[in-house]
Amino acid sequence: MSVSAQRPVWGTFSELPDSLGFAGMFAGISKGHIFCMGGANFTGKKPWEGGKKSWYNKIFMFKEGSWSELPQTLPIQNGYGVSVSYQDKIILAGGNNQDRYSNQVIGYEWDGEKLKMENYPSLPFPLSNMCGTLVGQLMIVSGGHSSPTSAPLNTCLALDLDNLKKGWFELGLMPGPGRLLPVCATHNGKYYVFSGETTLTNSAGEKYRHILQDAYCMTVVKSSNGYASKWEKLAAMPKGISAGPSPAPFIPDTGFVFWGGVDGVTALWKDPASHRGISAEVISYDPEKDGWKILQNLPTSPARVTLPVVNWNNQWIYVSGEIRPGVRTNTNYSIR
Repeated sequence: MSVSAQRPVWGTFSELPDSLGFAGMFAGISKGHIFCMGGANFTGKKPWEGGKKSWYNKIFMFKEGSWSELPQTLPIQNGYGVSVSYQDKIILAGGNNQDRYSNQVIGYEWDGEKLKMENYPSLPFPLSNMCGTLVGQLMIVSGGHSSPTSAPLNTCLALDLDNLKKGWFELGLMPGPGRLLPVCATHNGKYYVFSGETTLTNSAGEKYRHILQDAYCMTVVKSSNGYASKWEKLAAMPKGISAGPSPAPFIPDTGFVFWGGVDGVTALWKDPASHRGISAEVISYDPEKDGWKILQNLPTSPARVTLPVVNWNNQWIYVSGEIRPGVRTNTNYSIR
């Protein structure tokens, strides 16, 4: 690992028209416009004060330089699933709210006046707190869990968006332990998975968050019998980035950029009321060299967790997110 002189360009982006902001939103692009929807926040008391999380079905659109809230809403209050953009459609998979975990998959397309919704094949089981992105015409999701008390999964599922009749199918298990809140990425037709977390028990019998620092790359192989996966273990990460912005942006001459996420030190913080926030350190991964670097230039906005990233107009947009336990931000940020 070395210190990098590469200089990604960071920038501010128009704020959401909501004073609090949201964690776990869905986001995507349709007809050149950015849409973000769903998510959760705390409107009154914070979690350590006995406050309860509020879930949302709101939809916001970025058009002609500003955001507006649409009169349309999601079918249910929902967040912490996966969304991708494909052929002017935004496809939302899974997620959860205060009542249940979802296996629903729906798509939206902007027709100039409203979002037209259509149903897609459902996931084979409810799934939330996973990662996912688009590789070619395949929507791929991995990790996560099916209920608040179920074990983290290492499943990897795919949906061929050009052959919906086939439905979701397994691409084989991810290497390593099952994980919640991993970060994924894609480049040159390959699918990458980084970090995430699981729960372990220490010698005193106490459960704790174990932040993973492993990383993997998957090549999807198509044959007459369908699809198969070939996994490769990558160089170990210098720190964990569980719940970091996903998918991770790919910046030419820099590689994948990781900003935010929970590392092992942050996960040890016991008092949420005095939480110092998310580490500001930014790291990058070069898929050609299988190497990690620390980036010297940092964004001016607070680092964050549990948020989507979308590629729009030759830049990557970070949408809202959580900057400390129970505290969201309505700010958006960009990198190119």
